[in-house]
Amino acid sequence: MAENRQDEAIEPVNIGIIGGGKGGTALLQALKDIPQANIVGICDINPEAPAVLIARDIGIDTYTDSGQLILEQSIDWLINVTHKSITQRHILSRELGDITVIDGHIAELIWHLLLDLQDSLKEAEEADNSLYALVWNVIQRIVNIAQPIHRELEHIAFHDPLTGLYSRHMLHQFIEREISHVCRNSLPLSLAILDIDHFKDVNDKFGHDIGDQILKQLADLFKKSCRSTDLAARYGGEEFIAVLPSTSQDASLIWAERMRERVEESLRRPDDEKVTISIGVATLLVDTEANADPSIQVVSDLFFKKADNALYEAKNNGRNRVVTSEISISEE
Repeated sequence: MAENRQDEAIEPVNIGIIGGGKGGTALLQALKDIPQANIVGICDINPEAPAVLIARDIGIDTYTDSGQLILEQSIDWLINVTHKSITQRHILSRELGDITVIDGHIAELIWHLLLDLQDSLKEAEEADNSLYALVWNVIQRIVNIAQPIHRELEHIAFHDPLTGLYSRHMLHQFIEREISHVCRNSLPLSLAILDIDHFKDVNDKFGHDIGDQILKQLADLFKKSCRSTDLAARYGGEEFIAVLPSTSQDASLIWAERMRERVEESLRRPDDEKVTISIGVATLLVDTEANADPSIQVVSDLFFKKADNALYEAKNNGRNRVVTSEISISEE
């Protein structure tokens, strides 16, 4: 009776699995018999992947697009066994909010643990329920203990310590992911590079502590100006970058002008001079009639160069202004 009450006290967890290869297959086979684990869907780009075929046979929904899986199913845990990139895990986590994203080494640890215990479960059929409950408790403990540690380490790895904005490494990973979305969905993507005008003079005249204060104040305005789907990063020194998904050239110009005006109105140097910024914006478009299939890295490099050239033009034309430009993937 005590064992039954223990089982009833454990709420089932809705699980989505990304990856239909060896890891996904092992995870699916090990979890499908645990009452506390409710597998609601599995995704792999290959519709004939081993785990996808098994899932289809036992009535579990299958997908070739992870976005569709997330949209259609109510998921508590999203387990991704396709790679160990903490950057991609972090990007997914910031987008999905309440969903626990389990990735990389933790996912591998879980399915190895389940495989190691499968023999014990088969040998003790009369105690299946209690053993399944024990295994599930161990898995939950792993997730509950490891996830906060991962989040803290990710924050340190992906954020600038002075401003709290994202770092350069995270920026490049996010950009490449968004360019991939542009290629698939033909939606515009804008990249804005901001630079504080005459910032070297501030450091030389008032010291680096004052310079750091201005950087932090600007970063706060920057974060407040960005949507949850945008990414705000400090690129280095007095240079900041915003990645604006699904944002046209006209919309990015409006955003950039508002940002420029807010800085000019809000920030002051110790001598009461206004702090101003120059902004260069590039908007990436897809030429649907072009047959070119450039690499993501090539497009990313061209994209940055286009925005940087726009910033150079803004500073060369007198500073405290915005210059926009467009780039088509077919230009590659």
